[in-house]
Amino acid sequence: MLNSKLIFIIAFIAVLAGLYGVADKLLTNPEPEVLVSTDDSALNTLTLWQLKAAMKEGSRLSFADLKRVQLNKDDALTIGVKADVELQIDPRTVLNSPVKAGQYLLPELLSNPGDPGYLNLITRDGMTLYPLSVATRNLIENYIIPGDHINILAVSSPLYNLANDNGNSNDFEGLQASLLMTKVRVISVGDSDTKNQGSSINPSMKSTNKDEIRIVIEVSPQDLARLTLAQRTMHLQIFHSSDDADGSSADVSDIIKNYTGIVELRGDSQNNVGGIF
Repeated sequence: MLNSKLIFIIAFIAVLAGLYGVADKLLTNPEPEVLVSTDDSALNTLTLWQLKAAMKEGSRLSFADLKRVQLNKDDALTIGVKADVELQIDPRTVLNSPVKAGQYLLPELLSNPGDPGYLNLITRDGMTLYPLSVATRNLIENYIIPGDHINILAVSSPLYNLANDNGNSNDFEGLQASLLMTKVRVISVGDSDTKNQGSSINPSMKSTNKDEIRIVIEVSPQDLARLTLAQRTMHLQIFHSSDDADGSSADVSDIIKNYTGIVELRGDSQNNVGGIF
């Protein structure tokens, strides 16, 4: 009996000693070593964009004009860049300052529609901007967009003011259609420069007449007087420019062969011929 108790005590002590050894080994075992890569070049560089060639103020810009560059953070800090440069560029983006070949491009050097001064940047030297109201009757939606060149067609009459007539004149006498201007550059159409962004066009320039649309065109200052008179007296429509536009004109007799320009009224009879536009 005594021997069994002694054996039990010895075995219990042995178990405790084993548990203590395991616990001591676990508690004193050092933390596993974490290997840190020494190749941290990607973490120490920033993404910038460099101009491939010199460009003038007002030039349109695309990513094809740029070269992506990975620059060391310390070098980037010397030019004031603390993070990756992200550029918002679309087909209407222009430079608001001249840039040199190899220059790093920063967002503040770009202007987009709606930014202050954007319209001035896209207006060529010696030209001026003019807001023109034109009929929408023969316009195809989104067919004419900023940057296109157009011809301006004027329908006029020596007897009537057709400016607000929308081409629905019932009196054909002296009615004539002719090209007023050709190859005129379009700057904006309707609110194309104000949608979803800060307006760079006076809100009063938006036409309130559902039959008209207000466009902004680029013209020579010498054309302003002629355009102003035309807009106040004629019915105006616009079309895409073509290389063979010759400035020809037409009157009613060219399309109505038996038209003489004289209408004879007898008794209560009336000329009920409708408009041609």
